[in-house]
Amino acid sequence: MKKRLIRSIAIMLVALLFLSTLAGCTEDTEPVEESPVAVEEPVVANEPVATEDPPLEERETQPVVNVQPAPTEPETAPEDTILIIYGDGVESQTNWTLEQLQELEEGYLEITYSTTRNWPTFSYMRGHGVSIRYLLEQAGILNSARTLVFSATDGYRANITVEQIFETRFSYTEHTAEFSSGAEEVEPMIAWEWGETGSVTPEEIRPIFGQRGPNDVNTAASVRSLYRIEVLTWDSGTWDAPGATIPSGSTIPAGTELELTHPLMDNTGLYYTIDGSDPDYYSIVYNVSTSYFQPELIVPIVIDKDVTIKVFAGGLGKADSEIVTLTYTVG
Repeated sequence: MKKRLIRSIAIMLVALLFLSTLAGCTEDTEPVEESPVAVEEPVVANEPVATEDPPLEERETQPVVNVQPAPTEPETAPEDTILIIYGDGVESQTNWTLEQLQELEEGYLEITYSTTRNWPTFSYMRGHGVSIRYLLEQAGILNSARTLVFSATDGYRANITVEQIFETRFSYTEHTAEFSSGAEEVEPMIAWEWGETGSVTPEEIRPIFGQRGPNDVNTAASVRSLYRIEVLTWDSGTWDAPGATIPSGSTIPAGTELELTHPLMDNTGLYYTIDGSDPDYYSIVYNVSTSYFQPELIVPIVIDKDVTIKVFAGGLGKADSEIVTLTYTVG
């Protein structure tokens, strides 16, 4: 009896298990769609984009304005090198011996330049040499080049803008403090023979420039014992605008003395007019001398009647300032 009971219970358990399994297999269920797996493209940090160099005349960079880079050293040059042209404004560094410079027949120049020093002294300089423009072309100057830095063997440095190198410059056949005439266009050169009395002698090389006007001080960047020209895409900027000791628009007594001012008076020329016309490099120069040489030559402008003065600051190494207009009423 007991055995029959146990057998019955076992049969019932097996039946229940079978029915449960059958119900799970026949129950209606919604199919579950698997979510697609997103496949990310591999990311390569700072991967350079391959581009084709544009033609030389279309190349351009964005120079950093008014932040002069520290001087850089050129690559090692042969021992007999007398001139190195290098920098980020040329395609590659070029090294020149004296013999190589003298063999550049296409760029050879013999020129007499009128010169003005800022003490002031008017004179002439004769030079035999090679065109700076031609040398820069041989070095592969880029359109993005903005500034040239001339360095002498003793460490002296002077800046000139590329625009100032390539702009029209003159030599005046008659050239004094009182009168200048006979303007002839001249090219800037690197001279290996030069002299200030009409004759030339072999000397250490130096750049020589013409003038934008008869009062333009053109000796500041004429570096003796030149050794390097660094061509930079750095833009040296614009000269600060000049000012005056009396605010524009003032009513002043007749005979009032007006002084023109500039934060770098000894590095620029202040060219002005008193007839309302725009000044240029043929206009009157206020600071005809430096403040440390002959300051007595810098005299105030005496105002005896209503006047409009226009003035700008100009000089080698930066672009000319804006023209400032100053008006005064006598009353």
